[in-house]
Amino acid sequence: MEREPRKFYGWLVVLSTFMANFMATGTGFYSFNAWLEPICRQNGWSRTEINIAPSLGVAVGLLTQVLYGRLIRKYGARPLMLIGAFCSGISFTLMGRTHQLGLFYLFSAFLFISNGAFHGIVPNTAVSYWFEKKRGKALGISIAGVSLSGVLIPPLALFLLKKYDLPTMFMVIGLMTWVLVISSAALFMKKRPEDYGMVVDGIKPEKPGTASQERETDMGRESPAPLTAGELETRLPPLAHFLRARAFWMVGLAYGLAMMPVVGVMIQLKPRFSDIGFSDDQAMAMMVLTALLGTVGKYGWGRLCDSFDGCKVVAVSFLFQVAGLAILLFARNTFWISIFIILFGFGMGGVVSTFPIVVAGFFGREHFPKVYGYIGLFLLLQSGGYLMMGQSFDLTHSYNYAYIGFIILDLVATILVLLGRGRKETENPRT
Repeated sequence: MEREPRKFYGWLVVLSTFMANFMATGTGFYSFNAWLEPICRQNGWSRTEINIAPSLGVAVGLLTQVLYGRLIRKYGARPLMLIGAFCSGISFTLMGRTHQLGLFYLFSAFLFISNGAFHGIVPNTAVSYWFEKKRGKALGISIAGVSLSGVLIPPLALFLLKKYDLPTMFMVIGLMTWVLVISSAALFMKKRPEDYGMVVDGIKPEKPGTASQERETDMGRESPAPLTAGELETRLPPLAHFLRARAFWMVGLAYGLAMMPVVGVMIQLKPRFSDIGFSDDQAMAMMVLTALLGTVGKYGWGRLCDSFDGCKVVAVSFLFQVAGLAILLFARNTFWISIFIILFGFGMGGVVSTFPIVVAGFFGREHFPKVYGYIGLFLLLQSGGYLMMGQSFDLTHSYNYAYIGFIILDLVATILVLLGRGRKETENPRT
């Protein structure tokens, strides 16, 4: 019989990662909706030129995930999050103070490298260390910060732009990264439950007659001394073992393709609505509602993965995106845009939230940071989503051709993720 304590410290770790995801996505992604048009007008840059910045940023940011995967196993998430948040605030502030495209690209790259220290593999690994049976729920809450940033950051950025100017907007939101991420990481982030006499999920086995012999804390039962980082590293299978796994390639490629529509659509959704005739405030409100549905979706799809086959759940979320994008091609009134918001918003929430869940389900808790660091490189494909959007608009004055391409990519991703289904890949390779 198992019982869960009233308080489990792991939920404070989730809170810290929630704040990290909130600000990393807000600065590196959603705020784009507010400043894309004014920065183009101010500096005379095209939308393709602007879209190169996040495309390059995502590429260099994801390449550092392998390094961060090694560092978190050795040092834990806390020092990475503190240093990353400090550098992120500076980088984002500098982006608003340059009029040279080359420097803008440079500061954008620094922003994505910095954000990678408290977004992606770092918070996902931190949560996966603390949860196993409730991993879907915990990661769903943690990653909900990604979409909630789309609800709060762009309207705040638009307000600051109307009241002040571009440099002030960039500075205020950059300072928010310092306040929210640094404070929560310093206060709540801890490495592994075993390091503090706790157990995964906070669930304590009840054994009659042994309670008096066990030393417990209010957060969980004391466990044997954990493995050191070096001991853990020597017990991990080599990378070649995971490269032979069908799931590594099918799942990685599926998510890489599915992320292209998510980033491409959401980073310029407010400009899309403005382009078809809605006011800035109306367009921003509709983008915010889409992000809000994404927040609900991240939690919802995560919970579904706890109860059903994760790959089947993911395939359904991809098909939600397909249906939403098909409607967005011709939606010009609030009714059809509302249908798009519901379908695409809820569906795209499953892409980001289920990726770490599916990876951890296939490869296990201890293998997660090593595998995630490498399989996450497939997400480099999302850089193409930014370029597709920029080129589509600059060549045709419409995003429709990009949306058609995204529908095809989501359908291919659906097939691939279903092909990835199979046994868990946690066994050591045969010798």
